[in-house]
Amino acid sequence: MGIQGDLRACLRQLHQLPVSTLDYLPIWLETLRTLLSADAVAALWHDGDTRRSMAGNWFAPQSSVSACERFAASGGVAASGDDGWFPMSPGGLIRGHARRVRSSRRTLDAAGECSPTLTRSPEFDACLGDGDVLDICLMPVLRYRAGQMDGVDAVDAVDVAHPADFAQRMGPLRILVSRDKTHRRFSAYEVQMFEHAAAEFAIAPTRPVLPWPEAGKAVFPVSAFGRDAGDDPVDPLCRDICGTLVWHHGQPEWADSAALGLMQRVWRGASGDVWPDACLVVRECHALAAELTSLPEAAAPAMSPELIVPPVPTVFPASPARHASRRVALPGGTLHLQATRLRGMNGRPTERVRIALHLAVPPAIRLLHRLWATPLTPVQREIAMRLLSGQSRAQAREACGIGVQTLKTHLSAMRARLDPVRDATLLRGLGGPGCGVSNASVRSGKTAARLE
Repeated sequence: MGIQGDLRACLRQLHQLPVSTLDYLPIWLETLRTLLSADAVAALWHDGDTRRSMAGNWFAPQSSVSACERFAASGGVAASGDDGWFPMSPGGLIRGHARRVRSSRRTLDAAGECSPTLTRSPEFDACLGDGDVLDICLMPVLRYRAGQMDGVDAVDAVDVAHPADFAQRMGPLRILVSRDKTHRRFSAYEVQMFEHAAAEFAIAPTRPVLPWPEAGKAVFPVSAFGRDAGDDPVDPLCRDICGTLVWHHGQPEWADSAALGLMQRVWRGASGDVWPDACLVVRECHALAAELTSLPEAAAPAMSPELIVPPVPTVFPASPARHASRRVALPGGTLHLQATRLRGMNGRPTERVRIALHLAVPPAIRLLHRLWATPLTPVQREIAMRLLSGQSRAQAREACGIGVQTLKTHLSAMRARLDPVRDATLLRGLGGPGCGVSNASVRSGKTAARLE
């Protein structure tokens, strides 16, 4: 299979993951950008509550902060119609491609097939490349995170092996891919490939949903992957992100680079000041800090200056107002926010709040990306994903629609393709207990795990 065919298979396998659409949206967009050799990608979605906002949210990793701020200041109306978001039927697609013609201007491609209501403002165009733009709007199928709804028999409900998570509903989804004008225009084949890939959001996966990795069985730490990420642009999207900031007087007073990147991850139309209102994470931090500082807290009594050492250590009971937490769904995973009210040297609470941010990437995404780095075929990756996630070989055969001998053939081919040193963790996981792989044999590289 060629590179393009393998990337298309990767896009399809992402829809099989037991996660919400927002969870795998960044890695899906980056894989699509690699497939089409594009310069920038973006996604806009509505949270389904049309009474609260008509602007929606957008994720544009290649866009500059200044361009996103200007778009947010303009109201961020990037809907499918001039009057805001409108209801779409499942499976419906609306196109708004802009491709260059001989006059070197961007015009709507195939105007007879494009709805005139799918428009882009100049501020929105500034967030994209200045060349060709492929634009499509659709209604994604309703997906549940694993364990979110026990007993759901819908075809688009994912596995229920993971603890329940908060609801993740999504309205119309708009996907855009662009190139700079210095690069060639999108061919008709690339436009068709883009539309087919995007349309898979609007249909339920034809293959069974992949299982959720069992705790301690297939969740490999990044350091144990045994490879160098190098120039892989997808690798950072599969790593957890941790950052810290200090909140004071309604705005961040200090933030590290990771926290700054998380604050600028998701944007939406601003009704007031651009910075606090346009950034979804900043608004969550503001609400969390306001909640923490508004609660009464019993302060520790001030120490007398003449007492250098207190005569009797006094233990003050922990106050529930010292900590607060919440979580929010972001593209790429779940953002956990943990706020702690800081105290001065006298022991009294201050107006400063330290907020720790942790974007947790679902382990299913990390495991699938780890398998992408191997020379396995798409079918072999699915077999490995199911076995490493705790399914039995009988369950894997049934889900993949293969027989006993075919499974053994694939396992033998996987043993030959996986590296005994770099992929030792995968080989041990596939072999299971009693696979007969010793540490010395793995270090010497003379044998691989026995998979039959």
